[in-house]
Amino acid sequence: MKNKKVLIIIIVVIVLLAVILGVYKVRTSFLFNEEGKIEDGHSQLIEHLKSIEDEEERRKQIDFSLQSNIITQEEADLLY
Repeated sequence: MKNKKVLIIIIVVIVLLAVILGVYKVRTSFLFNEEGKIEDGHSQLIEHLKSIEDEEERRKQIDFSLQSNIITQEEADLLY
């Protein structure tokens, strides 16, 4: 009887941890603004890359975004 209770407690703890980690993963996969609304991070990144005045820094960030598969080659070509 005692082993059964311990097993149930362990299962409940595992399920709770899985739910908490799942919610955290979903929360971090979106970009939230100060008002708590979901933003389109891709378009904001494109705008940020366009606004970089230093050519070398812009190229580094575009290359990184391209290597990380955040932007496409076509988008990178337009930003260069």
